[in-house]
Amino acid sequence: MQRRSRFIPQNSRWYEDLVPRESPSGGVVELNSVLLDEDLNHVDESYLEFSRASSFMRGGGVLLGTIVLSILGFLLIPALIDGGSGFFTRNPVLGTLTCVIIFACLVGALVLMLYDFLLPRDTPVRFNRRTQKVYFYEYQTYKRRITAWRKEVKVYDWNCIEAEITRIAGYTGKAYVVRHQLILVVCKPGTNEVIDRLLLKGLDPTVATLYQLWAYIRLFMKEGTGNLPKLEARPQEQGFAYSLFNYMPYLSPTETGHRFRQKMRWFDYVLAFFMGWFFWIWLPLGFCHYVVSQCAPDPKWPADIDAESRSLITLT
Repeated sequence: MQRRSRFIPQNSRWYEDLVPRESPSGGVVELNSVLLDEDLNHVDESYLEFSRASSFMRGGGVLLGTIVLSILGFLLIPALIDGGSGFFTRNPVLGTLTCVIIFACLVGALVLMLYDFLLPRDTPVRFNRRTQKVYFYEYQTYKRRITAWRKEVKVYDWNCIEAEITRIAGYTGKAYVVRHQLILVVCKPGTNEVIDRLLLKGLDPTVATLYQLWAYIRLFMKEGTGNLPKLEARPQEQGFAYSLFNYMPYLSPTETGHRFRQKMRWFDYVLAFFMGWFFWIWLPLGFCHYVVSQCAPDPKWPADIDAESRSLITLT
């Protein structure tokens, strides 16, 4: 692996550059990952669409916000009230600092929950062979202006797209957690100068599926579906059982769970065994996933972009 990225500027979380877009695609990567079609929304000879729903921990903001609000509401704020004015009289600086921290935690919890509810159920990406363009359905957020949060569609030429993997790692107190992301890098034509970076898939503990996903896309854009493995689009489920087991698909009684178990290999069972010990996190997170998914808006492409990206018309 190279020590530095070929892209300028380098991503602060850079882990690895993937093979160039125009590299030979045959026989380089075996397309057999159990998760390769986890995000597949649609594929035909005209366009390929991937979901990015699995790349966001839907429900995480609500769960974390609920925990923070519960601690504030049942522990810290009552203790502060019981202390009365004496708390500030004994140590005014500490009292003021405590109030500032409580207010910051309150605002932070509410913002996390609001983001979870406003983020569309999906933010898909479409790759069109006929137009040779890539269409991103984005949801833009701004730290200083919540009122400016909005959806945005970005369109880039395929010949400007490359890919890299980023790595996020940290210690949770009980385990060292590593997650990888597949980032599509938009460069100025004929250069490695970066115009934009957009997430395609995230929250992946290994890089194998990300390698295969990039190979699958390159092969589709070059040759169509003829040499691609036959994959089924993911079920568009939104029920309670689907959400509850969203982070434990190997136990899910839904069609998604059935498909997942059919493709599991021996090391997937090992990973499922270890991940299963964290059910006390996954089940509450799944419940929050359901609550949020019932309120979140559906993605809605602008009519002209929707038609162009699916090759129903060609814009001039």
